[in-house]
Amino acid sequence: MTERGRVNGGAAQAPSPVLRAGPEAMAAALDRTAREDAAVLPLLEPAACQELIASGADLSFRAAKPVMGEGERAVYQDFDICLRIPRPHRLWRLTEAVERLVAAALAAMDAPPLDELPLNDLVLQRYPPGARGITPHRDHVRYVGLVVIVQLSGDGRFGLCADRAGAGARTLAAGPGDAILMRAPGFAGASERPFHFLDGITVERYSLGMRCDRTTAAAA
Repeated sequence: MTERGRVNGGAAQAPSPVLRAGPEAMAAALDRTAREDAAVLPLLEPAACQELIASGADLSFRAAKPVMGEGERAVYQDFDICLRIPRPHRLWRLTEAVERLVAAALAAMDAPPLDELPLNDLVLQRYPPGARGITPHRDHVRYVGLVVIVQLSGDGRFGLCADRAGAGARTLAAGPGDAILMRAPGFAGASERPFHFLDGITVERYSLGMRCDRTTAAAA
């Protein structure tokens, strides 16, 4: 148990949730990501989202560090995070299902934007009502290929922008059950790490971030 507690109800051995999206829909979302840096894909039914939240009974959260960096490079954070999700766990089973879906979509594309990649880094984040979220930032350089963020509950404004000041911000229309796909270095042969942010949280939000950590992949 940490400062703000744990989510409710465990289901570590439960089967993978059924995904709403098939390879064709994922391929279309990957194509949009290549053109626009990010895309939204309907992925889960509401009942599956609630089951996934409930499956985290034994997962402990900690408060994120309020400020990362200094001066103009400072990033402000207001959420709880769980970095240790053991295998096997239902959240990992979902990640494996998404990884298979991405692989099937890439195999069906005439010009796939990346090779198959392991989604080997998993974090669960919880944003209480009124949380500030996270100000514009870029993911660490160790994350490559593709970032998948699955919104399990709540609201908020997820957006991309040009810099840490939030210039040129554009938001993505995503809600519970949706996956946000965002490019990472190596996607479509480019090296971009898009600036992105989350704010406007009025209803408790859970989101699951799936990434490929190249340092872990290289060691495997």
